[in-house]
Amino acid sequence: MTVVAWLEQVVAMGTDRESIESARRLFPATEKLSYFNTAAVSLGSTILRDAYTNFVAEWTENGLNTTRAEQAGENARRSFAKIIGARAENIALIPSVSAAAGLIASQFGIAERGENVVIGEREYSSNHFPWRMLERKGYDIRQTPFRNGGLEPDDIAQRTDGGTILIAYSAVQSASGHRSDILGIADIAKQAGAMTFVDGSQMAGALPVAPYLDSIDVFATSDHKFLLNAVRGVGYCYIRKSLQRRLVPTNAGWKAGAVPLESFFGPEMRLSQTASRFDNSLNWLAAIGDEAALSLFDRFGIDTVFNRNAELVNLLRDRLAEIGQQPISLPPVNQSTIVAIPLDDTDPTTLLKHLKARDVVCRARDGNLRLAVHFYNNADDIDRLVGALKSC
Repeated sequence: MTVVAWLEQVVAMGTDRESIESARRLFPATEKLSYFNTAAVSLGSTILRDAYTNFVAEWTENGLNTTRAEQAGENARRSFAKIIGARAENIALIPSVSAAAGLIASQFGIAERGENVVIGEREYSSNHFPWRMLERKGYDIRQTPFRNGGLEPDDIAQRTDGGTILIAYSAVQSASGHRSDILGIADIAKQAGAMTFVDGSQMAGALPVAPYLDSIDVFATSDHKFLLNAVRGVGYCYIRKSLQRRLVPTNAGWKAGAVPLESFFGPEMRLSQTASRFDNSLNWLAAIGDEAALSLFDRFGIDTVFNRNAELVNLLRDRLAEIGQQPISLPPVNQSTIVAIPLDDTDPTTLLKHLKARDVVCRARDGNLRLAVHFYNNADDIDRLVGALKSC
């Protein structure tokens, strides 16, 4: 889907949704906290609490309903696909981003002709360590230095050649909020004949993915950040349809079967014809949570959530400028829902303690004070943050 087509689709969508302002009441912690830590882990919602409570109550009274849990996983798969503008048949259920990266890395045999992989030097470890393991197979792992908190296409292009088999990067950098030029990197990969692997953990649920999906080969994310669940163990991996049959499902088990409940034993092996052939066994409790959590995007409207996030991050940047705070300066195209302020000589432990005492929750990451907004934040949260920073 092109960017223009996506925008036309957004305009054509109806507006019969629950008001985004009412979302806050579903997250009780917002009554006392100004929470800017969604880039680490989401706040819990009453929707999530009720889903877990009801499932566990049913489990203790009548035994574990695995059929219900498996269905929750399928519902979550469909919801995630809708959020990123994909087809559910192209989504695999995986436990983590590193598991998805490991799956792709396992496809590559011994390097024979100087093959290489291009990654970010300061990339989050889930999208760094799995590729570094390929050094043992003789691959040249070319680490690209960050500029302005992220990867610039020109720097990637300098390290890419005819031997490049894969370019791995984050859609949004965890520590800085730098939003990658997905289309620019895709062009470089295409010219080299390389695959792209994108860690979408700081993008999925926070920003639109649909306009860029045609330029991505593999897009993997966890569920405990902007996708609103925090029981880790379920993640999602979009795999381009044309790529699926070229990949070997190295972790295949019964869940990868064409009919999972008929795939418990050998000797037959009939794998799914969709991306579910790469599924791992499901974390049932987390799946119950994901089903509930992801329903909120449909409840309020996926694009309404994205628009609200854009409003909040613009307000945050404006208010920080008013008090002389200088976040990492990023062009609008590289901005995300994460705003990072270099700490320089400021002691992070002291600063975070000061903020927490004023009911402001955030984190220090890689030398920055990291502030992340999501649709359950509001202007009052930003006012409290600004007041707390002024009082340092």
